[in-house]
Amino acid sequence: MSKIKEALVALRGTPGVKGVALLTADGLVAASSLDEACNTDALAGLASYLMTSTNRALKDGAMGACTRVTIQASNGKAQIVDLADSTLVVVFDQFADLAAARRPVDEAVARIRRLAKLK
Repeated sequence: MSKIKEALVALRGTPGVKGVALLTADGLVAASSLDEACNTDALAGLASYLMTSTNRALKDGAMGACTRVTIQASNGKAQIVDLADSTLVVVFDQFADLAAARRPVDEAVARIRRLAKLK
């Protein structure tokens, strides 16, 4: 198992996390640890589209780049985190405490960034 995959698996162990995926800059899944019920391609497409659209709108409004998007829906939550050359998607159950999960997500982001620089 790669070190990046290990980071994703470790993050998935956080209470409330149902799955984690790392996307390439063009929206393909590079690595994941997702619930079987999760449609990987749909998740990747949605996350890529949301980050691209959000960044375009923020650029038009002279607000700078988006670093994180949080989505809250009736059956779950998600965070999409920009890593410059990739995107981390974290899927939560509807009861997850996003404030409590912030630190483990940020630690995974830092770990993935470090590992990406080593390659």
